[in-house]
Amino acid sequence: MKTLKTSLKTIPIFFIAITLLQSCVAYQKNPVSLLQAEQSKKRVKLKTSSNQTYKLKQIVLEEEQFYGLNKVKGEIVRIALHNNDANTIYLHSKSRSTWTTIAVIAVPVITLVILAATADNYGTIDLFQE
Repeated sequence: MKTLKTSLKTIPIFFIAITLLQSCVAYQKNPVSLLQAEQSKKRVKLKTSSNQTYKLKQIVLEEEQFYGLNKVKGEIVRIALHNNDANTIYLHSKSRSTWTTIAVIAVPVITLVILAATADNYGTIDLFQE
């Protein structure tokens, strides 16, 4: 009995820990220009004309050339961007990312609380009690 109770307590803690360790990055709906993305100093999602998607930490302008900064194996890598290659650029939306992360955490936690509240002493769940 005690081992079943203990295992039922560790399962929600495990799911909560996994959920809290996740992060979500959401982007704005409206595309911006390369210059606006460079001035914002935010993360960007870049879609090319060949339908490839790149997620970059930042876009910088050096000597009339745009570069996308990304981290690869702990090293910051500069990727040259061409004006005609960048089809659409979306900026990182901090508020949307925050709300999405909260929703991703809240839904499983609320579900687990409901399941824990409806479980009896033996760990069985009867949602339709008489």
